[in-house]
Amino acid sequence: MIDDNSRNMILAWAEKNTRPLPLTLLSSDHPEKERFKKFARKLSDIAPMAQVDTIDPVNLRDRESTLPGFLIKENITYSALPLDKELPPFLDALSNIQKQKLRLPNEIQGLLDKISIPCTLVLYIALDCPHCPGVVNTIIPLAIFSDKIQLQIIDGTLFPEAAQKDKILSAPCLILDNGFRWIGDVSAMEILSMITQRDPSQLSAETLKNILEQGDAEWIAREMIKANTIFTAFVQLLLHRIWSVRLGAMVVVEILGEKSPDLGLALCPMLIQKFDEMEIPVQGDILYALGETGDLETKAWIQKILKNFDHQDLKDAALDAMEAIESRDCSST
Repeated sequence: MIDDNSRNMILAWAEKNTRPLPLTLLSSDHPEKERFKKFARKLSDIAPMAQVDTIDPVNLRDRESTLPGFLIKENITYSALPLDKELPPFLDALSNIQKQKLRLPNEIQGLLDKISIPCTLVLYIALDCPHCPGVVNTIIPLAIFSDKIQLQIIDGTLFPEAAQKDKILSAPCLILDNGFRWIGDVSAMEILSMITQRDPSQLSAETLKNILEQGDAEWIAREMIKANTIFTAFVQLLLHRIWSVRLGAMVVVEILGEKSPDLGLALCPMLIQKFDEMEIPVQGDILYALGETGDLETKAWIQKILKNFDHQDLKDAALDAMEAIESRDCSST
């Protein structure tokens, strides 16, 4: 896996980086996990200061990714084997994270400082791609110097199922917030210009999820109130399979119910439409959201479906929701 040239490169790198360097290996049930474990062992054998710890990605901040790889910084996941041409940018990233001595041009640092909305960048690479190492070298420093950038690097040839899901036809391919994408070489200025000019209403569910995880539910509510619209992707968070994500979204719902009742009410038909498709825990949370934002018409809908509930938790949630609507209606008259 690591040839003599790569071994010598790692040895030279280790001579300049003598301090302990923690590196987290993201394991999973994926069949490629053994290759990552083997690389991690080889790396530690050659450079003992690279101290590898293993963690299951599903236990890390509710990450949905099931791909094995390396967590080289809290916001940087490297789901690729750093071999051949990809080894130098990988080692450089580890050095820059540890030493924090890298200095970015003023215009790039200025744009990084302007990022107010967290974003997700996914970079697809291929081991035999001549342009990919350069793009990796461009992208990683941006995520090193801004925790608001959640970066995942994926080898599309190693994980074709991920590449197929994201409709990747060539590498390098960089995707911003599951939407806008660049094919081939791209400059840091172009990437950051696009990031800083985003329309909050067009943010992806993943980006909104990152904002919730950073404890900024109020920002999402404030931006929706400012735009006087419910962000399409936000509804996905209320229906999310992970309970903690739904819990964060409920905070936004509560703020809307208090500060912008008319906008909160606009959520109700969206949630009612999805109700029958959801599992019981999600249905219970939908009922809570309806109770926080609904009106008497919403209450009538809940009352109508209540007789169909067999699960006691759903019955209780429906009764609580109707009571919340009644209480709010009484206080407004």
